[in-house]
Parts: sequence; C-alpha cells; structure tokens
Amino acid sequence: MALTFKRLRLLRLNSNAVTDHNRSEMGIDVERIETRNRMANGTMRKYYVADKRTFNVSWTDVPNVAGKTVDGFWSGREIELFYNSAAGKGSFVMGVTDNLNIEKLYTVVITGFSHSIKKRWANWELWDFSLTLEEV
Repeated sequence: MALTFKRLRLLRLNSNAVTDHNRSEMGIDVERIETRNRMANGTMRKYYVADKRTFNVSWTDVPNVAGKTVDGFWSGREIELFYNSAAGKGSFVMGVTDNLNIEKLYTVVITGFSHSIKKRWANWELWDFSLTLEEV
C-alpha cells in the first residue's frame, strides 16, 4: 500500500511521480549558450542566448517495480518503459519540487538511462539506476 506524503515528489516525468526510495541528490548543471567576440579595440562583446540545464539523478538498491517501493511511485522498470516508449523518445514535461513545495516545470529529453541488477527474487529485483535529462 502506498503512503501519502504532505510534500510532492522531487521529480515527476509527464505528471508521473518518480520514487524517492534510496534516491541520491539531484545534480543540476547549467550550460550558458552565448557568443563572445573580441572587438578591434580589445573590448569583449557577449551575446547571451539562454541557460539550459542538465539534470542527473540516481537511485541505489531500489525495487525495480513501483509496487515494491516505499512510496509506490515509478521505479526503474517504469522509467525504462517510459524511456523506450514514444513519449520518452521525444520531449516531455518534467516537474521538480523545491523545499517550499513549489513545482517548477521544464521541457526536457532523456539523454541517458542505465541500470544494473543487484539482487533478484521470484518476481522482482533490486536495481541501481540513473537518469540524465537535458532541457530543450
């Protein structure tokens, strides 16, 4: 049975909550898209276009199916199915919730998903998995 938390999940993919079961911290890298030109008089001109973020998050020792996680939200198998589906191959909306329970939405694409099987039981496994998303 899934537990109900007062706070939203840290991460949502296409409105589907992703488990916080043994989740590591989320790394957010910012790439600034800009053009720099040195002028004839030696000064620098910079044309700012946009800041794009790359999100990295990983989980350790997590049941591969949502029904076995502590909160009942998407686990490795569901993320893998989403990654291999048509929705996961294009851009989609990802929600990230901050400590004030405010969700910020980003349009992203999945640039990497990997998993390793740690232990296996009759109908489920323990996985380590990681996910990399890039803002479009």
